[in-house]
Amino acid sequence: MKRLCSLLAALLLFNLPALAETAELPVDVEVTEKMFLSQISDINLNSEDYLGKVIALEGMFMTVDYGTGGPVYHLVYRKSPGCCGNDGITGLEVVWDDPATVFPAENTWVRAVGTLEQYTQDDMPYLQLRLQSLTPTDKPGLDFVTQ
Repeated sequence: MKRLCSLLAALLLFNLPALAETAELPVDVEVTEKMFLSQISDINLNSEDYLGKVIALEGMFMTVDYGTGGPVYHLVYRKSPGCCGNDGITGLEVVWDDPATVFPAENTWVRAVGTLEQYTQDDMPYLQLRLQSLTPTDKPGLDFVTQ
C-alpha cells in the first residue's frame, strides 16, 4: 500500500506541469518586443481580424483613474513616440471578470494573456483584453518602443 501511494504521488508530481499547460488557452498572437508598436497599431486598425483571439504581450502595468467617479482603466503598455516627442503610450486595456481583483503596483513589468474584445462607451468602440492571466515578471523588456 505504501508503495502504491508513493507511485501515485510520483505520477501526480511529474504530470502537474502538463496539467498546468493544458489549462492555459493557446496564444493566437504574441506581441513581440521588436514589433510592439506596429503590432498594437495593427490590432487597433484591424480589430475585426483580432477579436476573439488570445493575445499575449509584455509591458508595464498602469491604472488610470480620472477621479470623476467614472470607470477606472487598467493598461499594459510601453512608452512610445507621441504628439509632443516621446510622450506616448502604446498598449491594451486589460480587465478581469472578478471586480475584486487586486492588480499589481504601478509600473510593474507584467505578461498579460487574454481574449481581445470590443465594448462601447459613450457611443465609441474600445478594445480590451479579457485576462486569462496577468503575471509579474522579473525580466523587463524595453520601456520605450519605436516600431
